[in-house]
Amino acid sequence: MGGGEDAGTALSVRMAGRVKWCLLLATLALGGAAHAAPLQVAVAANFRATFAAVAEAAKAAGQDVAGTFGASGLLYAQIVNGRQFDVFLSADAARPETLLAAELAFAPVHYASGRLALLANDGRAGPSWFTAEKRVALANPLLAPYGRAAEQTLASLGASVQRITATNVAQALHYADSGGVDGAFVALAQVLAQQVPAQRYWIVPDSRHDAIEQVAVGIRGGDETRAGAFLDFLATPETRALIRAHGYR
Repeated sequence: MGGGEDAGTALSVRMAGRVKWCLLLATLALGGAAHAAPLQVAVAANFRATFAAVAEAAKAAGQDVAGTFGASGLLYAQIVNGRQFDVFLSADAARPETLLAAELAFAPVHYASGRLALLANDGRAGPSWFTAEKRVALANPLLAPYGRAAEQTLASLGASVQRITATNVAQALHYADSGGVDGAFVALAQVLAQQVPAQRYWIVPDSRHDAIEQVAVGIRGGDETRAGAFLDFLATPETRALIRAHGYR
């Protein structure tokens, strides 16, 4: 009888030890998930201020994301050349489509339609503001969809200006803020983020340039599960409303 009790006690101790070990492994696993590196997102420069709000909302929903910002063309080139991101938020649809065709990306989401604005340092912004003496910054049309839209706008107006080419719209805005140019073509979202007085900016009519359709994709070889979850988050009505509130369609 005593031997049976001893055996039962030993078995209970071993089982308790196993349960304790399993709980420890589960705790470590959960801790590892909670402290996983943020999802790495390549973000078009126009979307920087809006991305901060989206990232905050995503964190509240349990998704930790970090952005790397630049011209869509430069970010695209980095991805093609092997730099690993988990998600790409482009300012156009063409580059994500190319990545999809090459099987380097998945799960496209049209997350915003961009709006172009002219920011003027002097005078009232509008179609009549342009003169040959004006120095106007715009993003490189070969790298940035907003730069291409700016170039199309100038052509449609027949406007003659001194063009100062920036790498992206963030740099174009910096040129205007520093007083190095008379004005700059930027994203409306950037203007709204800075709370610029209404007379200092002109929202360019969509008829003056090609549509700026911004598409996001997950990148193959990254954290595809979490990337897919973030893309789903971008497509929710709540996130779309947040993006609209920052100046996008």
